[in-house]
Formats: sequence, C-alpha cells, structure tokens
Amino acid sequence: MRAIKEEIEQKLTAIELDDAWLLMEEYEKEAPMDMDLLSFKIIYFIYKNEIEKALRLALKGIRSYPVSGDMYYNLAYIYELKEDWLLAGENYMKAQIIYAYSKDEKAQSLQIAEKLAVLMQLIGEKAAACKKLGDFDYAAKVESFKERQKYCFGLDVTVFRKPEQIMGQYIWTDWDEKRYVGIQKPQYSKYILQDSLNLVHTKGELLNVDEGRSYQVSGQSEEYLLPVAVRDQNTRHFFKQGRKAYAVLQKENRHFNYYKVKNGTTVESQGISYYGSPIPLGHDRKRKKLVLNIFVDGLSQEILNGKDFEKIMPYTFRFFSSGTICTQAYSSAEWTYPSLANYVTGLDTLHHMMYHNEIEGKLPEDVPTLAEYFKEMGYITTKMDGDWRSVPSYGHARGYDRCIYQNQVLGSKQEAMIGDTIEQLEGLKDTDQFMWICMGDLHDVADGYDLPFSVQAHIELENRAAEDAGKTSVKQAGSKIKISNYKKMASYTDVLLNALYTYILDNYKEDEFLVSLFADHGQGYLVPNGGHFLSKERAKVAFMFRGGAPEQISDEIISTSDYVTIMNWLAGIPMKPIKTMGNLPACFGGKTEREYALCESLHPKDAYCATFFTKQYTIYFENGAPVGEDGRFELRDYKISITDMDGTEIQDESIRKKYLDIILEHIAPVIIY
Repeated sequence: MRAIKEEIEQKLTAIELDDAWLLMEEYEKEAPMDMDLLSFKIIYFIYKNEIEKALRLALKGIRSYPVSGDMYYNLAYIYELKEDWLLAGENYMKAQIIYAYSKDEKAQSLQIAEKLAVLMQLIGEKAAACKKLGDFDYAAKVESFKERQKYCFGLDVTVFRKPEQIMGQYIWTDWDEKRYVGIQKPQYSKYILQDSLNLVHTKGELLNVDEGRSYQVSGQSEEYLLPVAVRDQNTRHFFKQGRKAYAVLQKENRHFNYYKVKNGTTVESQGISYYGSPIPLGHDRKRKKLVLNIFVDGLSQEILNGKDFEKIMPYTFRFFSSGTICTQAYSSAEWTYPSLANYVTGLDTLHHMMYHNEIEGKLPEDVPTLAEYFKEMGYITTKMDGDWRSVPSYGHARGYDRCIYQNQVLGSKQEAMIGDTIEQLEGLKDTDQFMWICMGDLHDVADGYDLPFSVQAHIELENRAAEDAGKTSVKQAGSKIKISNYKKMASYTDVLLNALYTYILDNYKEDEFLVSLFADHGQGYLVPNGGHFLSKERAKVAFMFRGGAPEQISDEIISTSDYVTIMNWLAGIPMKPIKTMGNLPACFGGKTEREYALCESLHPKDAYCATFFTKQYTIYFENGAPVGEDGRFELRDYKISITDMDGTEIQDESIRKKYLDIILEHIAPVIIY
C-alpha cells in the first residue's frame, strides 16, 4: 500500500499525470477512504489546471479533516491561484498554526511565512484600490480577516475562557457574522471593575445588531420587543409610534434594554446605538409555547436506574414520569466537546470531527443544527449557559437569536441558572420560545472544586478525604467517595430544578410545552477499577422528555445521535433530507429500533476505542496505536471483546466478525494506510 503511494507521489512530482491517475485508480480499489488519496487528487487537478475540481475536493478535505495542516495548505494554494487573497491568507495561517502545533517542519519547508508576507501586501494594495473606488465591502472583509486572525480564525478562541475585555465590543462567530457583547445584568454595571468586562467575571448577552443612530421596526407582527444597547451612558432615544412620540433615557451603556414597540416604530438616538433584531410578539397554534432543553453536564443514567431515580432526583422523576424516560440511552462520545456537537447535529464524532482537546473546531455547515430547525419554524431562540465547550465560535450560536454566556466556573452556576431561566421565560412569555440551558455543576465533583454549602452540610467526614482529582475530568479512577458526593450533588440539582418544573406547570398547559433533560456523558469514577474505558458508567446518560411524549419508561437502545430527530418529531417539525446518524426510536413512534448504540473516543495521543451497546451484549473495540493530531491513526494490535449483560466475557466468532466489520468500515476515513 505504501509502495504504491510513494509511486503516485513520484509520478505527480514528475508531472507524469496520466500514469499518476492510473495508479490512483488502482489504489482507490484498495483504500478508497484514504485521506492521502484525496490529497493526490487535489494535486492532480491543480496540475491539470482544473481548479474548480481541485477546489471542490479541497473543501471536502477540510470538511473531513479539519485539523489537517496539509488540507488547509492545499485549499490556501488553490485560493491563491484564484487570486482570492483573503481566503488564501486565512488558510495558509491555519496550516501554519497546525504545523507549528504538531511540530511539523512543513511550516518552514513550504515557506508559508514568505507566502503570507506577499499575500498581506496584495491584500493591502487591493483594499487601498477598493477604497479609492468607493467599494467598502472589501474593507469590511479585511476587518473581519484581521479580527478573526486574533483568534487564529477559530482554532483558538480564548475569549470564552479567559478574562479578555470584550463587553461593549464585537465577537466574530463566523467570517461574515459578528455579535455585539452586552452586559447582561444592568444593575451590576456600576459595580463592575473596568478589568472585569469579560465573559469570565461578567455575564454577557451576544446579539446580532445594526450599529447606528436610527432604526425602524418593520415586520408582519403587530408588536415587538426591540433590544437596544448604547455606547455611552445617558443616551436619549426618541421613539415615534404613529402620531405619538416618546423620549426615553437609557442610563446604562454596554447593556441591552428591551423596548415594547408597535410595528413601524422609528427610533432616533442621540448617540451610537446597537439595535438588535426585533422580537415579534404573539403565538402560533402550530408551535409549542415553550420548548426547553435542559442539559445537565455529566449526569449518568447509572445512578438513576430503578428506584434510585426517585430516591436521588424525586422532583425530576415525578415531572418526567408524565412523559418518556429512556433508561438505555448512550452518548456518542466520552466528553462534552464532541458529545454536544453530536446532540445538536445528529452526527457522530467521525462525521462532525470536533474531537481535538486543544485545536478548536466548528460545527459542519452542511448540516442544520437543532436551533436552526426551530428558528426556521418561527420560534424565538435563546441559549444560556457557561460551558466553554459549546460556545458561539464553535458554531453553537447558529439558529439562536440570543446567546447569554458567562464561564461556568465563576458565573453560570446552577443556582443562578434556574432564576435566570425563569426570568427569560417570563420576559418572553408572549412569544413561542425555544431555549437551551446548561446545568454544569456536577462537574465540580470530578474537577475537585469545593461543593455548595447545601451539599457539604450532608457529607460525612469520611467522604471528605483528599483524593487525586485526576488528569482530566474524563480520566478518573473509580472512587466511592466521589460517587457518594456526586449523588448528593445530583439531589441538590434536582431541588433547584423543581422550581423550574413548578413554574412550567403553573404557566403552561400540558400540550403547550416540550421539555427535555439530557446529559453528554457519565463519569469515570463510576467505572469499577479495571473496567473498560467506554463502559456503561461513562456512556449511559440521562435522557427524558415531556410534552407530547408517550407516558412510559423505555429500555429501547437509543443513541444521543437521535436527539434532534426526537425533538423535531415531538414539535411537529419535519427533518430535512440530510444524512445524519439520527433515528426516531420506536418508543416515539419510529418504524424500527436501533440494533446498537455506538460510543467512541477519538482523542489525540490516546488509542482509539469504541463500544457497541446492544440489548444482549456489549462489544468493546480497542486499537493499539495512538491517534494523531489530525485525527488519524494506524490500525494495529487491536482487540475486540464481548460481554453479556452480566459482564461475563463470551466467545462468539459470528458476533465478533459482525461488529469488527462495522467498526472497520466506520473508521476507514481516519486510518493511516
């Protein structure tokens, strides 16, 4: 295999293109999914001067291998040939960053720095020429380029986890989208220190805005809520509604006030203002009045089995007993970053490729997100959390009108999250709203943080003994102490959630709401010492729904890949004809049950592993070689084992072969051949 690849390289280098193509056709019969074959074809079409074909393949390469320096270099070179200097510069920089991170000498051998120096000069010259001609669109693109360059074009966006002063400024969430960041709590602003205007110390509200001194509300609804922030304190607005005029003083700057206005209202402002998209008021019978997604980070189903659910989380048990509780739902991944990407797209790790723990990625643009489905149906969409593994720069702002964020460690604690959620629900009760919230405090047990007073007060001294927090929250050894404290934290989370359940039942009829509660992964310290890495304690997650869901406790095998499909079905939203890993479970009215749920770990420097969960067996696959930075690995020294539901290892060659064939086909694109 490697010999023929070397021969292909030689033929391409010698520009013997016909011979190279024949060899590629021969090689494709043996390894059609090899990333190197894709690179060969890109180079081939560049040499053939078929640039558009090369571009299509290069974009496919980035989509499939978003942490490959080679793929970014190929794409950059093609854009350079097309004289698209900005896109060439962006992708050369991405290649340079990834090569440097991976300690790959190609950054020097390919002379990327020299190429970038030339491109920057060309960009400057074109910007100057466009300015003379009055073409300011290119200048806006250059501004986007420079701003996004600060965060390595999305590969290292630190603003959501480090105290960088951003309040009253813009965050770029895509090459053509930026969001203004306002201080979310107005009464706090006078007490905020100037060096605390960041998303670690202060909660921010991120909106798309029109910047200027005037705005007109226009749409099909009779009334709207108009969000407005101002650059300077004590900015006066003059609203005109028909024949009536109102002068309103906005005292606080860098904060959105919401004004209830009639359609057609105009506003003139004395100073620079930031006008958010007007929120139409009113309901539609085709929609739910409330769709609420409650993400509880790290809530394992293994502590909620049988009567333990009612014992540990009685309020949650009672609330969702009037809906569907799934006891055999499995996460597609072992940690938050890839798991949440799966939840909102229905793609598993090898299809969304958001896997790297240090080089940041982005949700694939060719698949709609859950929020985009609901936004398209007319819902007002809000995302409120503090989990920096699902931030706007990762694509998690897509489909959301409003993103409210403060890093979990200091701000978005679950006590505040419940109150803030009720505040948002109350404020937008005249709309049909879709909301995503995050309860992240269960992570405090694994992270070794001090637990809340309400939990500490019930922990015996024997369970306060010092323990190693572990290399990461994922890689934890089994611990009875942590398990005990984890259950107490889950109970406290339940007490807080009860306030939210009560509010919902007091304000909505049963057919007016849809509420889900789900988790991204279990916990490593629940796994018995010596257990498989991707055992059920780490993979089986809380997963439940109320509002149109049948009243049942289901033991059907479900994957978190099914979440988008389930939510859309319960809300009456049709799925788009785009392939995902999602399936509508039979317990929700689907035609067939899953045969298995697949949980996998693709993590740089660790060996790839995967587990199939079925009703009768658990099948474990472990490779013997580490994963590279680009997500690929050599297939060698792998093991596959099978256990029954009692954990007893069994020998069955037919089962072994069946699942080995499935996994080998699944991982084919990331194997180094």
